[in-house]
Amino acid sequence: MKNKYLLFSMIVLAGCTVIDPDLPMGETRGDEHPSSSSSQGGDSSGDSGSDAPARKDTTFYVSAVCFNQDYEWQRDTAFGAVACTLKVFKGAIPLHIIPAGPECRISSSPHRNHLMGSSLFSEYADSKGTVIKQDGREIASWPERESLMGLLVKDGVLHTVGADYRSRGFCYRIGGKVVLKVEIGQVFGSFNKDTYGPSGALYVDRGSVCFAYSAPLNGQRTAFIVKDGTAEPVASGATTEYLDVKQIDGTVALLYNESGRSWLKYGNYLPDISCGGRRYWHDGGAIIYEGRPSVIGTYSVSYETGMGIGWVNSVRVIPGGADYVYCDGVHYAAVKLPYQGRDDCFFFNRGCACLAGGDLAVVLTPKSPYYAPAFTYRDKKIEFSMHGFLSGVSFVAEE
Repeated sequence: MKNKYLLFSMIVLAGCTVIDPDLPMGETRGDEHPSSSSSQGGDSSGDSGSDAPARKDTTFYVSAVCFNQDYEWQRDTAFGAVACTLKVFKGAIPLHIIPAGPECRISSSPHRNHLMGSSLFSEYADSKGTVIKQDGREIASWPERESLMGLLVKDGVLHTVGADYRSRGFCYRIGGKVVLKVEIGQVFGSFNKDTYGPSGALYVDRGSVCFAYSAPLNGQRTAFIVKDGTAEPVASGATTEYLDVKQIDGTVALLYNESGRSWLKYGNYLPDISCGGRRYWHDGGAIIYEGRPSVIGTYSVSYETGMGIGWVNSVRVIPGGADYVYCDGVHYAAVKLPYQGRDDCFFFNRGCACLAGGDLAVVLTPKSPYYAPAFTYRDKKIEFSMHGFLSGVSFVAEE
């Protein structure tokens, strides 16, 4: 039986929609436009057994973008080039109040602000270059214009991986300094990918800051794992299509299509995710789910398509598909957004929800000015009196 609190989340999310690109607040990325579907929306979960409460010392943080009362932020006639204020709340209590806008070189776009724990990281690119700020304080800058795919702070040091607006490649930087530059290549993961966390393409595994990419090498498409700035080739093939590459608990996971068949390789383990070649995965990410190397993504079987979590000769179907899937390795929840014409709330991107204790915490902003933006988790609800929108939610759970 589905958890009653996830059903509560389903009811709340049924009236929400993606507003990007309807709200043109800064330059957008391709992966920030999840496709619409014919479902009325909502969220579903697997048989996760998530009745266990979140830890007693779990603390939620909420980020918001606030405007002057006379500015119609839903129309956004200034195209994001307007003074505003970013806020971070610890529960209902303001923790950070940050002046923002072009003069501050802090964007009002929810896609350029990343809430991680209690800290709000902002990226801003203009003719002067790129600047990264943490809670309004500049921590790095460089003259090139980049759009970030990953951002992480480890031991007080900033790590970023970003795409240059003028090239087909990317740069990996530590403390703003270039450590690795690839002229032509594809980074795996982003802030909006289902099997990656709030830090996007960057993550920590076995104490190392990691990410992966693919690039042409000697006439073949080659996959690389980068650990603490050092790139190492892990696989290559002339006709291989890599869907995802990452290191999980010290072992390289490769999700790829080759010779008309889908493969998942985890170290020396090669689970049959294609069910004897019948199921073909078009998109997805590698993950350890319920202790098994698995894939979350979209697939086709004969002439039918679907979305689910797949492992050896099996798949857990996500009915009706989803715009976002949240998974902690044991539980999962899927969020599906409705038609544009039937929405009454804004759900900006993946950052508007997180999975805590097996259940979704969600921030929603009603379109009507008569209703307040709100944070919801299980049977809890916090409303915020503001002229603007909620842009993200995160949590910290102490051991």
